Amino acid sequence: MGTVLYNKYRSKNFSEVIGQDYITASLDNALKNNKVAHAYLFTGPRGVGKTSVARILAHLVNNLDYGEPSSSLDIIEIDAASNRRIDEIRDLRDKVNIAPSNSRFKVYIIDEVHMLTREAFNALLKTLEEPPEHVIFILATTESSKLPDTIISRTQRYNFRPIPEPVIEKHLKTIAKKEKIKITDEAIKAIAKHGDGSFRDSISILDQIKNQDSEVTLETVNQNLGLTPEDEIRILFKLIEDGQSTKIINNLNKLYASGYTADTIAKQLSEYIRSYIILEDNSTDVDIIGLLKELIEIPSSQEPNTLLEITLYKYVKQDKSHSNKVIASSVEHAIKPKKTPDSISEKAERPQKNSKKNVIKKISTTNKSSSSFEFNKLVWQDLLNLIKKNNNTIYGILKTSSPKYENGILKLIFGYTFHQKRINDAKIKEIIVDKFYELTGQKIVIEAILDKTLSIKNTESKKSEPDISAISNIFDGAKVIKSE
Repeated sequence: MGTVLYNKYRSKNFSEVIGQDYITASLDNALKNNKVAHAYLFTGPRGVGKTSVARILAHLVNNLDYGEPSSSLDIIEIDAASNRRIDEIRDLRDKVNIAPSNSRFKVYIIDEVHMLTREAFNALLKTLEEPPEHVIFILATTESSKLPDTIISRTQRYNFRPIPEPVIEKHLKTIAKKEKIKITDEAIKAIAKHGDGSFRDSISILDQIKNQDSEVTLETVNQNLGLTPEDEIRILFKLIEDGQSTKIINNLNKLYASGYTADTIAKQLSEYIRSYIILEDNSTDVDIIGLLKELIEIPSSQEPNTLLEITLYKYVKQDKSHSNKVIASSVEHAIKPKKTPDSISEKAERPQKNSKKNVIKKISTTNKSSSSFEFNKLVWQDLLNLIKKNNNTIYGILKTSSPKYENGILKLIFGYTFHQKRINDAKIKEIIVDKFYELTGQKIVIEAILDKTLSIKNTESKKSEPDISAISNIFDGAKVIKSE
């Protein structure tokens, strides 16, 4: 039986440890200066070298060669997940007083230490406070937040970082060359990305697929990991943008039938949207950020299929929730006589729920003919307020624009492509045109224009004054209290 690649290429000394240079340098200096602590805490995600460094350190303090598995009786590894009760820790506490059999130190490596019970932690604490001089504890965990502060404070803590993708790619190529695995650069990149900063996970994927094809390609990696092809993710995102709710569900069912899971689709879609927002457009649209947040939570759901469908359906319907009103309004305009300036004026003069100030504004704007109509900041603000009542999404996008009115054409200038595309949607334009007519009695044409210099100005202004309405929108209209 062959050795798995991860064990075969496990680090045997500090110089072979990948991506944790500051930690290995610090520990190496401690050894050289004879300043080794009695207790260490190694924290960080899985597969980044915590256990390997712990084993290397345990052997170096005892001047032993690092073999696999260790042959030293004075290096004891404990899995806290299966030895988490107080009885096991009491047994450990009794044995630490026994001198090492043939080494300078007795080293206890406790993996996944956060799994210990509260009583077990209390039993361990006394030993950590006053350990025998011949004992060193190395605690390792992926969830340091679950450790009591009393335990953390009695250790030297080292935070292991996720390994950067380029570093993983480089070492995967080295291993592939040594193992004579023929693999494309695209496949290497995909493995490193899916490894999510874990060197162990990345090597395990390579080990899994190394013998499946004469040459490992991106398609080979995707098939083995159950990853949805990027073209399918793009198609799904386009359907979301276009508001095609029925086609979205049909597309998801097709992907499920092809063997792709909802949690994987949600993860890939969230990565695609994140890239679309941050790397391409720097969009700050509240709704799509909310969609991104919900997609991230789907993989941990007990019903990912249902939750993914509901999330996408809700987002699409949220954007298109007023389309029926628009259609009804269009039909009403078609079957009823067109409003004259007099009838509009009479309607404006009738008592409304709005304040007197708003009524005066409406009268002043609706009494004007098309040629004498004056578009100003008050009219624009009234339009925003009117749209906000029924459609918070459109209101949020319009607030980012710079409006210019000329001869019946309302030009909306945006700094971001995403906002421009949304307003260019025919149904959204119809909503704005309808509300403008309702407010002013003027028929207009909407033009959404892109000017990326505006995004720079908006960014600079946001640094000085936060957008309170945007913050409120994120929390469903909650009141935001400014500090004095």
